[in-house]
Amino acid sequence: MSNPRQPAIDALKVVASQLIVLHHLAAYGPVAETMYGTAPGPMGWLYDYGRMAVQVFLVLGGYLAAQSLMPAMAGDAAVLWRTLWRRYLRLAPPFLVALLLALGAAAVVRPWLADDFVPGTPTLQQLLAHAMLLHEVLGVEALSAGVWYVAIDFQL
Repeated sequence: MSNPRQPAIDALKVVASQLIVLHHLAAYGPVAETMYGTAPGPMGWLYDYGRMAVQVFLVLGGYLAAQSLMPAMAGDAAVLWRTLWRRYLRLAPPFLVALLLALGAAAVVRPWLADDFVPGTPTLQQLLAHAMLLHEVLGVEALSAGVWYVAIDFQL
């Protein structure tokens, strides 16, 4: 069963995602320093308030998860587990591909870029915890700055 598009939710997601991108440009790396010098007012606002758009995603994620899980919760446990498994299969593969690409890029630049935002070599525990989308729950250090959101989205 496919859910029909919800234009208002799609619009909120577009605006929130762009605010988050702009917040990251205003907060991290050399681009942030350069842009702040050029436009301190807008960059300061994006730094302070752009991250609040994450809350929009958390609320929308909870709403959409509840909407998709409610029919499954009315059925037996097997239906719920199948629904959760489908949700995992929808989120995990692209997440893991992106994570592996990020880790590969980090491995390439690590010898030349000694910075806190470049993750160290991952442990097996970190890789397994991330593959299960449980790294925060298990108290395992995140392998990349934004990976917490995908895990939270699944756990909703």
